[in-house]
Amino acid sequence: MPEVIELEFHSKDVSDFQMSRLVRASLRKYSVPITAFISDATIIDDTCLGVSFDHSERDDAYHRADGSIPRTGKIQFARKEGRFWLLETQDGNYVIGSFRRGGGRMSFLKFLCSGELL
Repeated sequence: MPEVIELEFHSKDVSDFQMSRLVRASLRKYSVPITAFISDATIIDDTCLGVSFDHSERDDAYHRADGSIPRTGKIQFARKEGRFWLLETQDGNYVIGSFRRGGGRMSFLKFLCSGELL
């Protein structure tokens, strides 16, 4: 009898709306190279937390970190390019495709008003 192998995937699914926003964001040309596109974004301690897609970094097996929930480095600069927010951080450039329900956009606006940007 063959061995049974159990796998657990630690990732987050996105809604059709979030996926359509990510697709639109990824089709746009940006002024800087993009590290990843973020869905369900929220700002915590001057960093962005959310579900990443089209992430440029890969693991040891050359798999992208798509669907993972990374935390960016400290946000140094935020600006709007087209309909999307671009975050320049210590570790790369991220585009926010959508904000987390129940406070994601509010956390971002609070961050912008705090004047914490360099």
